[in-house]
Amino acid sequence: MSLLLGATGGAFAQEVPAQAEREHRVDASIGASDLDGWLKRLTSAPNQVGSPHNKENADFIADRFREWGWSVKIEPVRVLVAYPTVQKLSLTDGDHYAADFKEPAIPGDADTARQDGVLPGMESYSPDGNVDAPLIYVNEGLQKDYDELARYGQSVKGKVVLVKSSGAGRWVKPRLAQEHGAVGVVIYSDPEADGYAKGDVYPTGAWRTPRTVQRGTLGIDSVLDEKGAKAIQAQRHTADLSIPVVTIGYGDAEHFLRALGGTAVPNRWQGGLPFAYHIGGDASVHLEVRSPWEWRTLYNVIATLRGSERPDEWVIRGVHHDAWVFGAWDPLAGTTAMLAEAKAIGELAKAGQRPKRTLVFASWDGEELGILGSKAWTDRHADELSRKAVFYLNNDTTGRGFLSAGGDPSLAVLVDGVASDLRDPETGATVQARRLAKRAVDAAEKGRDASGEIVPARLGTGSDYLAFAHRLGIPSLHVRYGYDRDGDEESVPVYHSLYDTYTHYQRFGDPGLAYVRLLAQTNARLVLRVADANVLPWRYTAFAASLDRDVERLAADAASAHKAALRHNALVESDAWRLAAVAYRKTAPPDRVDNRWEDVDLSALRDAVKELRLAAEAYDHAADAAGADVAPARIDIANRAIRDIGPAFLQASGLPQRPWYRHLLQAPGRKEGEDVAPLPGIGDAIDAKDWAQARAEVGLTVEATRRATADLRKATQALAH
Repeated sequence: MSLLLGATGGAFAQEVPAQAEREHRVDASIGASDLDGWLKRLTSAPNQVGSPHNKENADFIADRFREWGWSVKIEPVRVLVAYPTVQKLSLTDGDHYAADFKEPAIPGDADTARQDGVLPGMESYSPDGNVDAPLIYVNEGLQKDYDELARYGQSVKGKVVLVKSSGAGRWVKPRLAQEHGAVGVVIYSDPEADGYAKGDVYPTGAWRTPRTVQRGTLGIDSVLDEKGAKAIQAQRHTADLSIPVVTIGYGDAEHFLRALGGTAVPNRWQGGLPFAYHIGGDASVHLEVRSPWEWRTLYNVIATLRGSERPDEWVIRGVHHDAWVFGAWDPLAGTTAMLAEAKAIGELAKAGQRPKRTLVFASWDGEELGILGSKAWTDRHADELSRKAVFYLNNDTTGRGFLSAGGDPSLAVLVDGVASDLRDPETGATVQARRLAKRAVDAAEKGRDASGEIVPARLGTGSDYLAFAHRLGIPSLHVRYGYDRDGDEESVPVYHSLYDTYTHYQRFGDPGLAYVRLLAQTNARLVLRVADANVLPWRYTAFAASLDRDVERLAADAASAHKAALRHNALVESDAWRLAAVAYRKTAPPDRVDNRWEDVDLSALRDAVKELRLAAEAYDHAADAAGADVAPARIDIANRAIRDIGPAFLQASGLPQRPWYRHLLQAPGRKEGEDVAPLPGIGDAIDAKDWAQARAEVGLTVEATRRATADLRKATQALAH
């Protein structure tokens, strides 16, 4: 098998010299001055949805695509936006300290001195509200924190909740607080997560200062539904959230945390500020939020380069261009890489080297408000995408360091091939060698060995791949460079703040933009290798092995949760919790938990996965061995069959407990610390103790797995004759 081709071996290796020559031309086309100039321009003013510069950037990107020979459309989308214009948070006694939600200028970074058009620290779509109530600290605001709070005899009912930003998405915390009776929520960034506990703060180092505020959205899909959004506009809140929410930095949070009295917090609740945290409930605050709830327009830029041989098969590449303020890390370094790719590929096309499949490059808008632009576009074009889309490649935040590639496990060989052909700027080793070294070191630190290929982890939520992967079943990748292993928010030390600027990125993100260039080279190879492959370069042994692991993980997690519930209740019944408690903390024993259990037989699913694995191994062998004598008609049959594998795992009506999501194998995680839920239809039903639904979901997943197996066998037969 040729690593250069990534997955197309046998006599198809005749394509290697031409492909290598194209890729070298792409590399030569990516100039440092272009990258620097584009990033500087894109980040020269605030870029939130509705800002003048966000529209200017959309027009600039569209003009560059046209200049390079692409066909371009700007597709507007009307959405309801709620940026607070009134925000108040103050202590109602003591020193009456008040947060101001603004970030001061940083010496040496001229952009940070500009306040014109800069949104304050905020949570978009916060419900309007005006409350005076006691303040109570609840750690990360997760269910386990509320359970622990109850043991201290405390409740958040009628109170304003103060929680860290870490642990779960910001859209989870207010809704959970409201369920427990809170009347408002304050989210803050603790220094243990991304402040001085991690390193020197800006401008000495990269990390979050005391006054750095993490903006965000409370995640409202319904703003894309004009009828539903009008009702929201009238009510000034959504159907599922009605309490006001603000966000502050740890410098402001310190004043509120110091004002809290009462019981000292449990050990795991203590944060990084240099004093003992308390639960509170005695000090009161005034919290007020008001927004105009206005209609704004998103601008998706869609550029198309028609394929020379398979124009009705689309390879789609996307990254958003909206940001919370300037947005160098998130997302405009990735947008800069996409411009470099588009220019280089456009030059190839002008020279007569047009890709075989059609390329669709998308610069999305509205990602920061809830992945709105790409959701709207995929909804508008769902039927066409179901017929034509073969692959989606996404970028978002990016920096320097290790290649991170999450996505469909069938794409592992494609990623390995590209990573093996590129050199890491810092070490001179291949990108793949650095990936393997990082994995080996991480495993050794946990007392384990690492072996085998690196399989992309299935995608959760958080960026524009969401609709492609979870709703349409299109094989998708999310690619970035960074020093963190998993691509989480630590990769952007000033995440969603004023300080995510060109200057900060050039100092700490990617000095000289060597990794932006590498990202462009990586992306260009990925899209061109898919676009030009005779047989789509997927391999399914890793896919089947990943599904096998998911089944066993689901079974183990369910069994473990049941055992934990039995153990917990046994301790309650034996009075062990009370006897083992630390007396001076005065904690009460926890309540019993629901330990009902019925067995859900997974044997049919295990059998189906075994058959899938055998079919996958046979297909991978046939694809690697396929020779030049395979007729084009048979290649078409094989490609059509493997394109049917992703949709085979879609549930048309949606998953029972989250109908927007359709993929039987993956969905965003719901449990604490879980990014991706394996086999979510089955898992959700087990968690809800709906045993009949769980068994029905097992049956649906078995049928889907058998359909995928039949598709693989059909593709194998086509290539083997």
